[in-house]
Amino acid sequence: MDEATTALRWLRRLQRVPGHQVLFVTGLALAAPYSATIRPRLVAVDHCRMTLAMRRRRAVTNHLHTVHAAAMANLAELTGSLCVMTSIPASARWIPNALELRYLRKARGDLQASCAFPPPDWRRQQDLSVPIELTDAHGECVATARLGVRIGPKPPPR
Repeated sequence: MDEATTALRWLRRLQRVPGHQVLFVTGLALAAPYSATIRPRLVAVDHCRMTLAMRRRRAVTNHLHTVHAAAMANLAELTGSLCVMTSIPASARWIPNALELRYLRKARGDLQASCAFPPPDWRRQQDLSVPIELTDAHGECVATARLGVRIGPKPPPR
């Protein structure tokens, strides 16, 4: 059963528009300016699944000419956050509360971050751990991450 939220439907429609990557980064820059600095590309989006990519360019490299750990953390957090955001109903809310990263090898090229998690019960407040895997152009895992999020129902209006 497809449980498309408003954000998920919007991103799916956006993917069908020519030049959608520019629109995606522009919208992201308005909503979350720091996250746009890595120039993420939307690869795939579905209910409780998200894949973003990032090109290796000088602006995201370190003194070793590999992708900087902060850029990888930014990609991981953005992937997990967008995955949660596009998967929760309008009657729920969420906030990230932790990010754990494990760097497994030097990231020497373009990266892709993928996230998938089983849909939880959004009707009760809980803490979730959302897994994210970062792979290089050869499909080798360069880092893993866990985004901690607190989710739950929105409080009733006052």
